[in-house]
Amino acid sequence: MGRFQYLFRFCCDPGHNRERELDSLGEFVKAMGADDVMVFCNVQELNTGHTTPQEQEVYLRLLEDVRERLPDGVTLSVNQWHSLMHMDQGKTLKPGQDFRLMRDADGKEATLCVCPAGEAWLEYISGLYARYAGVMPLRLWIEDDFRFHNHAPLSWGGCFCQAHLDRFSRAAGKELDRADFVRGMLQPGAPHPYRRVWLDSCRDDLLLAAGRIGQAVEEVCPTAQLGLMSSLPQVHAAEGRDWAALLVKLARGNPMALRIHLPAYSEMSPGRYMLAFNQVSMLNRAFVPPETEVYPELENFPYSLYTKSRAFTRFQMLSALPLNVRGMTIDLFDLNGNGIVWPENWQEMFRALRPILDSLQDTGVFQARALGVRVLVHPDSSYTLHTRQGREMEELYPHETLFAGLFGAYGISFSYVTSLRSLEPGDIVAVCGQVLRNFDPQSVAQLFGNHFVLLNGDAAETLYGMGLGHLAGIASCRWIAQDSGAVSYEQAEDGRVYGGIHEARASAMVSCCDVLSIRYSETADVRAMSGFYGFDRGRVCHGQAIIGGSVYIFPFGRLRHPTEIPPMLLNALRAQMLADYLPATRTVPRAIGLPHLNVYAYWLENRLALYAVNAAMDDCPQLEFRLDSTRVVSVQAQGSARGARAYQPEFRMEGERLTLMDRLPAFESVLLLISFEDG
Repeated sequence: MGRFQYLFRFCCDPGHNRERELDSLGEFVKAMGADDVMVFCNVQELNTGHTTPQEQEVYLRLLEDVRERLPDGVTLSVNQWHSLMHMDQGKTLKPGQDFRLMRDADGKEATLCVCPAGEAWLEYISGLYARYAGVMPLRLWIEDDFRFHNHAPLSWGGCFCQAHLDRFSRAAGKELDRADFVRGMLQPGAPHPYRRVWLDSCRDDLLLAAGRIGQAVEEVCPTAQLGLMSSLPQVHAAEGRDWAALLVKLARGNPMALRIHLPAYSEMSPGRYMLAFNQVSMLNRAFVPPETEVYPELENFPYSLYTKSRAFTRFQMLSALPLNVRGMTIDLFDLNGNGIVWPENWQEMFRALRPILDSLQDTGVFQARALGVRVLVHPDSSYTLHTRQGREMEELYPHETLFAGLFGAYGISFSYVTSLRSLEPGDIVAVCGQVLRNFDPQSVAQLFGNHFVLLNGDAAETLYGMGLGHLAGIASCRWIAQDSGAVSYEQAEDGRVYGGIHEARASAMVSCCDVLSIRYSETADVRAMSGFYGFDRGRVCHGQAIIGGSVYIFPFGRLRHPTEIPPMLLNALRAQMLADYLPATRTVPRAIGLPHLNVYAYWLENRLALYAVNAAMDDCPQLEFRLDSTRVVSVQAQGSARGARAYQPEFRMEGERLTLMDRLPAFESVLLLISFEDG
């Protein structure tokens, strides 16, 4: 992979601090060890709306001046801050900008955010990128406002302008008004044909715009990469995004580049951050071609040590490596013209971290085949899922990543899989939400026939609704709403001790979620590990259970948001029960008794590679993993707390348990290369 790339995003107000910041830039780039400078154009507080040719000239001169001040070997890139525009913020179009404006599902029209299918805007945006391509940058970036959702003050987003309604009507074969179309698109239950019309239209519009921008850049600077910033992939699904096709359109034969969203603009607890990272950033990586050059977006908003510490920023850099990244885009200072703030001392942290990142990248681990429980997802699930109420666009968001979030917190290694054909014999497969609706009944039956399968409540209900409940022994099922009074707690019934407690309990109230009560068929082989109980201590229904030795039911679901992890699911009973009952296999290593120790596993040259990220606020005094009974003969480690050099930690192997007498501090990570007796 070579050197880990630092892509520094630079804001300068040409009319305020130009000379001071241009002089400061070269010094800072050397001090932090930046490889590329992404110059913001028309950004944030300085944004004037869609720029005129005269305003573009100002930034073209700035780009040329930045190039002259850059140290040898540091490249120049363009960070144009808007395409459709993130939000109106009281601004309007300028004279001569005859762009079609975006409308939401209620008919409200934006004053600045535009419809991406309007010809005048397509000519404008492709011409703008062509002008910036004239400075021959390494990359030009397209920001995450290149989307249909999240264009305030519109409700959800658009586009439901008249031109789009006319297109929808032609596809439907009859004249439609806005309300008719939206009602059909969100119709409860099975998807109405209008759903596909909507998703296909959104997909085609963005591909058209990407093609026009790419062609314009190609004609001026064929070697320039066009990079794309992304938002939450679950939300992009509701606008039909075809990730691979979009990146190919932008790349025009050059390497594809994606700036994946890291889900903490401001500091949060590292454990909470990794829950979101595993459900958002890792999912986004799974949806794009493996050869895509990924440079995640490291944000520090609102740009101060009051918002995010250097320690947390360093943690984000280290924990992002499982995305198989080429480097990181780094946004440290505010976008209103203050420029570089030297006293915050970011430069020393980045300089010190670089050798560690380089050494970890050089191992090649993160390009190797990922192991762990295979979390099944699909980029086109918005086409197939069934809505419950049919009232909001948010009902089109797939809920398929609950297990990914939980596995990270529980210390169970996982990786995403987007196709049943990608599964290998022996894979353990985790299924959430309605992802099974993307596959035909025969393929689903083969999944259950060939693999150990975990189902959350939504997936179990989906399986039953597809007429395939027999694959998990389900005769009928119904939801029990949280706090309805029917269920108070879950209690272990398997005779085991969890967290040092016999018949351990975990709450099913307040900060939990709905649970699926399942009646299993009389012929089903049901092993109930727990049950749900009411406030009167009476048993209400089965809790977690294994059916036929190969289906694990984790009956929680109906979450409000696709990345929600109810706090009550994060406890010793639920973590230990799930980890203990997964089949023992070398392909699904897991940490033992270490909350928020995220484990990513790979095969590398006949060795098992484990990358462990300590997202707890407590240090790990030693590391314990459950592998299998094969004897470990050697362990090599590279720990971020010890610098860039590899070392040999002391270890012992007892049955399936590997214990390393190696302390892992909070916020730190360690890479373990484990060799076995049988190779």
